[in-house]
Amino acid sequence: MGSIGYARVSTLEQNADLQHATLKAAGCNRMFTDHGVSGTMAGRPELDKLLDHLREGDEVGDC
Repeated sequence: MGSIGYARVSTLEQNADLQHATLKAAGCNRMFTDHGVSGTMAGRPELDKLLDHLREGDEVGDC
């Protein structure tokens, strides 16, 4: 059982450091991050990996 975080930034110029810090403070011990992925895009590769990684009892946090 673990806490898993998901972060996303819309452009490659942005970074997810603030989101990662927030997720870490919330107790996430594993994070998946999509870079340069607009919120309107259907495909989010790291989100797909997160969903594949989930096991019973895991909790997901997002920023």
